[in-house]
Amino acid sequence: MIFTMPRILLTAMLAGLLAAAGHAAADEVKAITTPGKGDLTMCPEHWVYRSCNQYHHVKLPSHVEVGGKVILHYGSNPKRYDFPIARIVNDGGSCTVFSQTGETENVEKIEIAPCQVAAGPP
Repeated sequence: MIFTMPRILLTAMLAGLLAAAGHAAADEVKAITTPGKGDLTMCPEHWVYRSCNQYHHVKLPSHVEVGGKVILHYGSNPKRYDFPIARIVNDGGSCTVFSQTGETENVEKIEIAPCQVAAGPP
């Protein structure tokens, strides 16, 4: 038991460091350039539950920035939605655009790959 305790602590510390390194790789940015398409996740609230649907290859403008809106047309029976851009997270060569600043799971978002950080309006 004496020899296993330090190993358990070391394993826990390494797991914590790896998790922190994974979170450090993603950065919030103010604006990005896009390839003109992305994957939209919509999570409408139903009376009792929330379920998410994903729509692939949704058309996007070449430049999006926090505080703006993107007009989206998606679905087999096309719907129009003004997607508010509240937060952009850059994770290497891909980005996630969120419609809100808080939650990151089961929320409306657009995943874009590849993307590049942009300085501001084009």
